[in-house]
Amino acid sequence: MLPVDVLVGYATAHGSTRTIAKRTAAVLGRAGLTAEARPLAEVGDAGAYRAFVLGSAVHGQGWLPPAREFVRDNLDVLGARPVWIFSVGMPAALRGP
Repeated sequence: MLPVDVLVGYATAHGSTRTIAKRTAAVLGRAGLTAEARPLAEVGDAGAYRAFVLGSAVHGQGWLPPAREFVRDNLDVLGARPVWIFSVGMPAALRGP
């Protein structure tokens, strides 16, 4: 089995974030990277990945607990590797003007 280059990790409430993560992993695969979309609550060893795309649904103006916990618990790994993040939510749920 080939090592996985990119974790496309997600936390979803109704499935939209999972769909985006799976499409993102597929696009990365077509670009020649090995990528897998996985729920963040199921990732055992963040150190096994060389880069990260992390996403979460936004509820109550914040990421879902599994996404927040993954980032908090893996700051050392994430700080040393490429990370791209995305959020999925209704505009009214996001902070800002």
